[in-house]
Amino acid sequence: EKCASRFLDELDFFDVECLKIAASKGAGIAIVAGSAIMKVPQIINIWPGDTTGLSFPNYFIESLTFTTQICYNFLNGNPVSTWGENVFLLLQNLVIMFLVLKYRGQLGIASALATCIYGASVWFIISGNLDAMAGPQALQGLLTVQTIIFAPLSRMLQIYKSYSESGTGQLSLPTQFLAAAGSAVRMLTIFQEVDDVILTVAVVVACLLNWVVLLQIVYYNYLSEPSKKKGKTD
Repeated sequence: EKCASRFLDELDFFDVECLKIAASKGAGIAIVAGSAIMKVPQIINIWPGDTTGLSFPNYFIESLTFTTQICYNFLNGNPVSTWGENVFLLLQNLVIMFLVLKYRGQLGIASALATCIYGASVWFIISGNLDAMAGPQALQGLLTVQTIIFAPLSRMLQIYKSYSESGTGQLSLPTQFLAAAGSAVRMLTIFQEVDDVILTVAVVVACLLNWVVLLQIVYYNYLSEPSKKKGKTD
């Protein structure tokens, strides 16, 4: 409100602190908007039926992390501009996981049951039942565990899969570039807008590992010896 008054009423556009806040808010909104289509190139890549190089556990664990961050931020009243992208990324991840299971012939009763359990768990948390039963520290503890263990693990599984196969298969370069760039900007907005050590650690670790995955895509597709030989033969 103070900055809005400074900009609109006093026409002072050179207040450094307000400019930082405005830039952070703008970047946050841009990230949320961009996330709506961030994984579309990845979906297009695997739509014909080729899921080579994709680690299903990576997307599964990543989706759980997105879900926990959504619930945590929603219940704590944090600005949507600092976490809204998780909603769009989660929805796109669900599409990717469905396609991976479908094309690998793994859709069945087990996946349907898991979906029902997942939906019921999200409702249980969002409705405040977890806080009522175990206290607000329960969700924070869950987020802490996912930040320290599961979020890095999800990306490490993808990194290891690419390393062990000496290739990244159908991983999308545009999607991963947007993920890496977006996580870097998100890191700056978290520093500016949220005083939360858990969330800060989460975005810093995610940023670093996203850049590792991006570098793998570039290396295996454009810099490694097989890719160079392929370019010559083409």
